[in-house]
Amino acid sequence: MKRFIIYIAGLNLIAAAVVLNIRYDLGVAAFSSVMYAVAEIYHISLGTATIICYLIFVSMQCVLSKRITLTYALEIPLSFAFGLLTDFYDFLIPDFSLALVPGALCFFLTMFVTSLGVFLCVKSRLILTPVEGIVQTISDVFKFPFSMVKNVYDVSLVAISALLCIACDAPFYGIGAGTVLSAFAIGRIIKIYERADASLRLGAGAH
Repeated sequence: MKRFIIYIAGLNLIAAAVVLNIRYDLGVAAFSSVMYAVAEIYHISLGTATIICYLIFVSMQCVLSKRITLTYALEIPLSFAFGLLTDFYDFLIPDFSLALVPGALCFFLTMFVTSLGVFLCVKSRLILTPVEGIVQTISDVFKFPFSMVKNVYDVSLVAISALLCIACDAPFYGIGAGTVLSAFAIGRIIKIYERADASLRLGAGAH
């Protein structure tokens, strides 16, 4: 039950942070850049675009690991649930406008919310969202640290978003200073949470 509560909290933090980053108008978070670009280019909801992209990510996990597991299969209904959760927060959080400095500060703080959500989902050891699932799969297959893979993967998603917009002759939807910042920062912030958690567990073990 404790792991489940941690997991649900993590999912909600991620979904809320995705929508908040859009509202700040400084560029969406790197990991949601492809979903946002797809939503704007094809005029569908953010949740629908998330579901489409997540199902692609699930397929990529199966290809990379060369197997189909129950964990991957369970990411499919999760993709639909998270898409609906994203649309819920998109409906719940109204549009607002902030000046540059407050907006930048809020975006910076929201990166910590996003990173905490990702960390909690991974820590719960339940079903990862396909975005984190593919990062975990790459980490497992190629034996790289999760936080490092997260950094590289987020940068790659920004590049894919830019190429998609160019290919569709569309504006660079959602790509801004905040997108670039989050691409390099979120993986590092997750690393901070990982180290803090390790220190807490080490301290608890000592007692």
